[in-house]
Amino acid sequence: MHMKTHFILVGFLWIMGSPLFAQYQFQLMEDNFIQVGAGNYFVHLDKEAEIKKTVLFVVKTHRFSSENLVFNKGKNLFFAAYYVNPSDDRFMYVIHAKRAREGYDLYFLYCANTLTHHFEFTEGKDLYQLVYDPEINNATIVTSFEGKLVSEK
Repeated sequence: MHMKTHFILVGFLWIMGSPLFAQYQFQLMEDNFIQVGAGNYFVHLDKEAEIKKTVLFVVKTHRFSSENLVFNKGKNLFFAAYYVNPSDDRFMYVIHAKRAREGYDLYFLYCANTLTHHFEFTEGKDLYQLVYDPEINNATIVTSFEGKLVSEK
């Protein structure tokens, strides 16, 4: 076999293998998470370390850029981040992990880029809301954000 034919064959196999690898990565999401609406996923995990590992895996696997992600050890809202879709700013991603009765519920959501009240939660006696506001939250990389204090007790 000639060297030129070798390069063409290797190039063809590499190009054909890339979509298969991407499909395999998507299949990992399908196999390990529960789909809750088109493009939205949920998983229940027991430990904070599992949440952190899963979030970082998804961010890396999907090649999302990120900066200084904050994981709130021991808090009811363990993690919250958003990411405005740089290809279509009418949409954004939200990732959040909230303490459940046992363990944590982790969501990966794809939403319209509008003011969105996700849920209320308590830290100690204080009540907070996780609110996404496109006037404030406009980063096109995965960026942590916090709940807003509703009332102090």
